[in-house]
Amino acid sequence: MARSVLVVSTFEAGFQPLASACAAGGLLAAAPDVEVSAWDSHLFPDDRPDGHFSLCLLACQQYEGLQRSMDVLPTLVRMADAVVVFGQYAQFNAQAFLNEGADWVLFDEPERCATQLAAIARGDNDVAGLPGGPATDCRKKGLPSGRLRHSPPARNLFPDIVLYPSNTGPEGLMGNIELSRGCHSHCTYCSVFGAYNGSISLMDGDSVFNDVLYLADLGIRHFVFVDAEFFSSRRAGVQMLERIVRAVGPVTFEMTTRVDHVLGYPEQMRRLTELGLTRVTTALEFPSDRILRILNKGVTVVDVEARIKASHNLGVQLVPTFIPFTPWVEYDELLRFEDWLVATGLASTTHPTSLQTKLLLFKGSPLLKSPHMADVPLAEKRFSYDWHHADERVENLWQDRRDQAEMVGAVRCCVKC
Repeated sequence: MARSVLVVSTFEAGFQPLASACAAGGLLAAAPDVEVSAWDSHLFPDDRPDGHFSLCLLACQQYEGLQRSMDVLPTLVRMADAVVVFGQYAQFNAQAFLNEGADWVLFDEPERCATQLAAIARGDNDVAGLPGGPATDCRKKGLPSGRLRHSPPARNLFPDIVLYPSNTGPEGLMGNIELSRGCHSHCTYCSVFGAYNGSISLMDGDSVFNDVLYLADLGIRHFVFVDAEFFSSRRAGVQMLERIVRAVGPVTFEMTTRVDHVLGYPEQMRRLTELGLTRVTTALEFPSDRILRILNKGVTVVDVEARIKASHNLGVQLVPTFIPFTPWVEYDELLRFEDWLVATGLASTTHPTSLQTKLLLFKGSPLLKSPHMADVPLAEKRFSYDWHHADERVENLWQDRRDQAEMVGAVRCCVKC
């Protein structure tokens, strides 16, 4: 029996697939006797490897990759003895994946299960020993916490990083890296909260550092931390950047964090700017205290405006994301929204996508359990629920802005959604 594993990525926001490369790296370290291959079925559909595999790992990390994962699944079922799906949107749609032929949906990080996955590839174990399984058995309150001991991601199994559109930006070639998974916040609309329920897994520092060295050898000096929350640990990020600068020399980097951390962690923010921080992506959602409360953001509009000013004072570019279109927004509030962007200095850094983003009610969303949803009519779809605003003017405005966003080639903005 062949001892071989195929790791398949369906979508990672246009970046070289990091979650899939980490899964492959974990398997290579846990089982040197098992051959590991990888396939980016989204951007490189014609690169499908030949042959039959003892195990296939299919990554479904983001909503945009969900239908793609379902589309490629029948092919993988024919190619492998066992197909295991992992990622937050695999969890939310576990039964659908099982119904379509997957053998298991993993409710843990694949790196943490690398030894078990290797045993399956060898034929020494079956999928029933993995965390997860049928949807009726997958009622955890979030993925496990704890440090992930793993090897650096096996980027070399995927096409060259220069071929990925999101790995090129104003600074040239950029490296996407990750210090942690999960987030401590409980924002009710967020898929990361839905999957992790506030738990956090810190990546092995040496593995992250070695990945950075690999990218630096390619000439990369700008790094994008794709963590849902950079400050999952107050110290880990600063320590990693200090280590990188000592080894590589001057770099620049960007990260994502809650807006309240801009003022809440002043010492860390000052040190990060000294180390090369240029941009901070942060989810502001909408300048309405009422809506911020419904989404459980834990901040007020006054708080947000103070932190915007603080970022300007630090010399850091604040890149906001918004969800202007929710069931609770009022038409007049939407008309004032762009004036607020100008007044706060955010108009120049707000992507057109953010002006049209509509609340995504994915299956598994914690917001579905909110009492604020009680009067919102929903129409069930395969992976989500459609909603219609009570004010038709809001719906028309959304459609106009969506058409504008499609003209610039993007309708979603979050790396983790």
